[in-house]
Amino acid sequence: MRYAAAVLSFVLLFAMAGCQGKYTRPDVPPSAGTYRKNITYAGAIPCAECRLQKLTVTLFDDGTFRLKRVSVGVRGGGNKVEYNLGRWNRKSGRLVLNNGEKWPLQFRYISGNEIRLLDQRGNEIVSKLDYSLRKTSFVDFLSGPLTMNGMFLYMADAYTFRECRTGKNYPLVFATPNSSIEKQYLALRSGPGKPLLAKLSGRFSMRKPEAGAASREHIIVQNFKRFLPRGTCRNSGSPAVALNGIYWKVTAISGSSDLLKVSGKVPNLVLSSYGNSVKGYTGCNSLMGSYKHSGSGLSFSKLSTTRMACPGSSGKIEKAFLAALRKTTGWKISGKKLELFDSSNRLLMRLKAGSN
Repeated sequence: MRYAAAVLSFVLLFAMAGCQGKYTRPDVPPSAGTYRKNITYAGAIPCAECRLQKLTVTLFDDGTFRLKRVSVGVRGGGNKVEYNLGRWNRKSGRLVLNNGEKWPLQFRYISGNEIRLLDQRGNEIVSKLDYSLRKTSFVDFLSGPLTMNGMFLYMADAYTFRECRTGKNYPLVFATPNSSIEKQYLALRSGPGKPLLAKLSGRFSMRKPEAGAASREHIIVQNFKRFLPRGTCRNSGSPAVALNGIYWKVTAISGSSDLLKVSGKVPNLVLSSYGNSVKGYTGCNSLMGSYKHSGSGLSFSKLSTTRMACPGSSGKIEKAFLAALRKTTGWKISGKKLELFDSSNRLLMRLKAGSN
């Protein structure tokens, strides 16, 4: 059961928020003659933190996969539905699902119709419980919604998106037209025809790109989150360090970087790994407050400080530091560097992971 608990915890890493449903029904009914070589496996496996997990995996013949996990009877009641995607391959009788994480999800082929979940190192789970998924009679498209990173391009009045984890290109259709997205892209791109990394949430849907053309999958954008103009697919996955539980020291504040050199007192903060508290130092006073983190979103609230007098540059640094935190709506980590952005994708502050 130790192996079972470990692999169940690992499966949680394959989480992307979705909508509720049952694995026994396809999200989008497959069209006749479409995706004939694709395969869907589904089953109910044990769960350490819920009553059971309904796991569905669809392997597409282009080497990509989509995954759906329904945790039934989670703590607090109800079900939790999550989606993921990536690329798959077969090695020595094992199915390996790569989605950019350190440990790929692995299964062993039991037969042509059955695969069995392995632990995160690719070993058998020592248990009498059933960890098998079985081939279904239909291909489940697992349409989502999923949150995705990809290279966004607007050209000739058309939007396209190269999803990072699969490398596939999709036409984009916005569920609600938003002209500000086009304006942001044109303002942030490095030149004509140059893509920008973007984060969005959407569903997959079969559509004809134009009259008379063959149907192909599109992404229906339900929530365009933000552009990440300094990013690429190579650095858009899991950051080298986590956002929370790290001692972050400020290296630059927009409009106030010269003050840091003069003062010599460096603001810092730590976002708790347990709960949502934030603590730090403003360059003059101790800092306390709360934070909210969801995907690429980040915000701070209930910020307060001790009441030590802050003359000269230390007072100006504190004011700039707190103002930047209060304006923060997004974040990005590259290596050991953290950048905070406002709602217009303007850089507010840079920080570096360090030791206190």
